[in-house]
Amino acid sequence: MSRAPAKRETKPAREKLPLWIRPYLAHIWNTGGNDIEDLWNGDADPFINLPLSTLQACVKSQIMLLHRLHDAGLLKPLP
Repeated sequence: MSRAPAKRETKPAREKLPLWIRPYLAHIWNTGGNDIEDLWNGDADPFINLPLSTLQACVKSQIMLLHRLHDAGLLKPLP
């Protein structure tokens, strides 16, 4: 009796950051040398990799703040 192969869970598509946010990314410093989009799209389990999970939370909160400020019209365009 053969068993069916286990189904692999597919990862959701990576979310691209909008173009207007690109100039502001230079002001996000706490990345630990990781790519900001990788941290934005990451989902590290804090019980397995607490430092990476903390970096992801920091970057996600900063990007979410930029989104809220942009939506409220409170961001000045950077060159």
